[in-house]
Amino acid sequence: MSAVTAVVTCLNAVIGVLNLFLLLALARRVASGDHGGHAGHGAQGEAGVEIPENRLADGSAVPDFRVTTRQDGVLTGADLTDATAVGFFSTTCRPCREQAPGFARIAASLPGGRDRVVAVIKGSGKVAEDLVELLAPVARVVVESDDANDPTLRPEISLTSEAFGIVRWPSYVEVGADGRIVNRLATSELFADAAPQAV
Repeated sequence: MSAVTAVVTCLNAVIGVLNLFLLLALARRVASGDHGGHAGHGAQGEAGVEIPENRLADGSAVPDFRVTTRQDGVLTGADLTDATAVGFFSTTCRPCREQAPGFARIAASLPGGRDRVVAVIKGSGKVAEDLVELLAPVARVVVESDDANDPTLRPEISLTSEAFGIVRWPSYVEVGADGRIVNRLATSELFADAAPQAV
């Protein structure tokens, strides 16, 4: 009986060590972002998951679009001039909700004020209204509602997020002097060199 117990104990120990090695190898693979064939050039997200790049690259011309803002009337691609920041937020995106206050703080300090900032909110409901309340004092706000009764969803209305090729939320772009996208960085890096607005 004791010989059988010793053999079972040894087998359990060997299996336990093998499981430990397998677990460590899996943890190392996840930490390095190697998931066996997920190729691409997007940024790496949590646990090495590939995050797609938005379809308009730096240097692209600002696209043609025509939307109605919440407070400021019609907005078109031609209205986005030198040193305009555009932030794209979705109501279903937790990082969007977390980063919106930082975007609002930075936007409040930009030269040119809210005329040089656009916030695009995709979605509807309380989260959308909360984002509008937060961002409207510092930006021209466009709401791309997912409500089927929303008049902005008419076929002749172009969605700003689609025009900019946004597939990653949140996203931030800066428009340069020549009407081209010059910067697709994080909120904290948008207009990093801009002097704070005089009080």
